[in-house]
Amino acid sequence: MPFLLFIPLLFTACSKSGGKGEEPSPDEAPAVRAHGTPTGDLVSKTIGAAGGTLTSKDNTLQIDIPAGALTANTVISVQAVTNTLPGSPGASYRLLPENVQFAKPVKLTFKYTDRHLDSTDAEALFMAYQSQDGIWRFLPKTALNTTAKTLTVETTHFSDWAPYAMYWLQSGGGSVLVSKSTGVFIYSTKQNMKPGAGDGPVAIWRERVLENTSNIKNWKLTGAGTLDGGQRHAIYSAPSKVPNPSKVTVSVEIHNFIPAGVIPGRGTTGKLILLTKIQVVDEVYFSGTLNGLQVYCIDQHHKYIPGNWINISGTLRDNVGFSVNIENVSRPIQATQYQWFAPDRGGTATAVYGTFTAPANVTGKTFWSKCDASQTVEEYRASSGLMVIFKVEDVGGVEYLTGHLRGEFYPQINCGPGASIPFDLNFRTKILP
Repeated sequence: MPFLLFIPLLFTACSKSGGKGEEPSPDEAPAVRAHGTPTGDLVSKTIGAAGGTLTSKDNTLQIDIPAGALTANTVISVQAVTNTLPGSPGASYRLLPENVQFAKPVKLTFKYTDRHLDSTDAEALFMAYQSQDGIWRFLPKTALNTTAKTLTVETTHFSDWAPYAMYWLQSGGGSVLVSKSTGVFIYSTKQNMKPGAGDGPVAIWRERVLENTSNIKNWKLTGAGTLDGGQRHAIYSAPSKVPNPSKVTVSVEIHNFIPAGVIPGRGTTGKLILLTKIQVVDEVYFSGTLNGLQVYCIDQHHKYIPGNWINISGTLRDNVGFSVNIENVSRPIQATQYQWFAPDRGGTATAVYGTFTAPANVTGKTFWSKCDASQTVEEYRASSGLMVIFKVEDVGGVEYLTGHLRGEFYPQINCGPGASIPFDLNFRTKILP
C-alpha cells in the first residue's frame, strides 16, 4: 500500500445535551470529581528565601514566589495532569509540594490564547483549584488582562490548578456527519451567587444547560449548513457533502451574565460571545491541526495486516501525507490508548510525515535520536502525546475506530529534536482485512 502518515481525534454526533437543565437548588452539594493523572513532564526548581520563578513545560502557567515566602530551600514542581473540571478550556497543572507553607502569597499567571476561547469568552474565565476532597473551587478575584491574555491569582497553597469557564458552548459531539444534525447547548456550573457573598473561593457544582433564556440572544452560524436557534439551545444541520472549509462556527450571546454586585468588574452590563466549532465529516475522516493549521484528510488508507498490526494513513494535500502504525494489536480491536514508540523505549505506535510518491521522503517522525559528544547514537526519545481509540464499532462486519492522536513530528535528523511540528488530530476510520 502507499506510504502515508497521519493523526486524529473523535467526536460523535449526537443531539443529547448530556446534562440536566434544571436550576440548582440552594442546598445542592458541590460536585466531587476525580483527581487528574500526570500527562506531561515534571518541571522542578529549587527556590529559597530569595524567591524565584518557575514555568510549566508548555510555558502556559507561571509561578512567581516572592522573597520571604519560603524560609528554606524547597524543590518546587509543576506538572500537567488530566483536567477533570468540566468546561475548562485548558490543561490542569499540579503544583508541588502540596504541603508547602508560604509566608507570603504566591502569584500564578495562566497565559491563554485564542485556542482557549474556542468554546467560551475571556470574560467568563477564572482560575480554579481542586482540594483534596475532590471539589473544584474558583476564585472570583481572578485578575483578567485581555491585552496580555492572562489570568492571575494569588495563593498560599499548592494543589491542582486550571482555568475555569463559568459558561461554555458545546455541540452534541464536536463533529456531525453530512446530512445529519446535532444540538448546540450553553453549559454552566455557576451557582446562584448573591451580592455580598464575599470574594473567597467558590465551590463548583455539576454542569447543566443554562436555563435563563432572557439572557440568551443572537444565535449565529458561520459556514455551510443551517442553524435553528431556539431559546435555550440551537440545532445545527450539516450539508449533504463536506464543505470547504469543513469546520463551521456557531455563536451565541449571553447578556448580563453575572448579577450586579456579585463579582465587581465582571458581567454586570456586558455580554459574552460564546463560540463552538463543529466539524462536518463523512463516514470516515481525519481532521484537526498540524503545526497549528487546520487540516482535513482528502484520501485515506486503513488496513489490518497479518502479524497483528494496523496501518492508518492519510493524504493531506498533493503528495503530502502521514502514516501511523500500531503494533501488537489483536482482533477484535479494543478501545484503549497507545504511547508513541521509539526504538529503545516502550510504546506500540509510530507515525511518520512526508511525501509518499516513489521514492518516499520521510520529513518527520514521532521520535528523535539523542547523541553523546562523539555524535554516535545513544538512545531515542519518543514524542510526547499518544494515540487513543475511544470507540470501536462493528457495522456489517466492518470495524470502525474513532479516536485522537496528538504529539510532535521531529525532523528526520540525528542528534537532536530540531524544530518539531505539533499535531492534534481526530479520526473515524474503518479497518479492512
